[in-house]
Amino acid sequence: MFRPSWVLRNQLALGSAPVSVHHLQELQSNRIVAILALCSSGEAPLPFGLTHRFEFHRFVLPDHKSCVVLPPSQIQAAYQLLVPLVATGSVYVHCQAGVERSPLLCMAWLMVNRSLSLLDALAYLKSVHPSTGPLPDQLASLRKWYQLYHSGRIPSSSHT
Repeated sequence: MFRPSWVLRNQLALGSAPVSVHHLQELQSNRIVAILALCSSGEAPLPFGLTHRFEFHRFVLPDHKSCVVLPPSQIQAAYQLLVPLVATGSVYVHCQAGVERSPLLCMAWLMVNRSLSLLDALAYLKSVHPSTGPLPDQLASLRKWYQLYHSGRIPSSSHT
């Protein structure tokens, strides 16, 4: 069942990829105005009409199927896309299943914008989106990103 989980009501929601027109209607009924996809189009093809109904951005982050460790620079690049979107209205962040990548980016947002620790952000997301399950190496990358962000040594958005 497709159902967005609100991280912060009317600001930030997350979940699995919308793959049908019904899913788009569900997002519209929740007043979502923008979508940030963190998975490739091969993982979750866009349903017809998505780009006409929403402001849409895609930034592919590696998941557990990838042999690539998520670098802090990619978290930064995705975060830089998310921040202005949240400022314009309700944003839906998704990856393929809503388990690893979209919760991880929402954790980054909570750590910066709500001053939560990594563990508090993880616990909070699990309470509002129980399927949250970033892997240990993804959490380590998030911790490293936050240390760099907080110290002002933000990693470049280039792929490393």
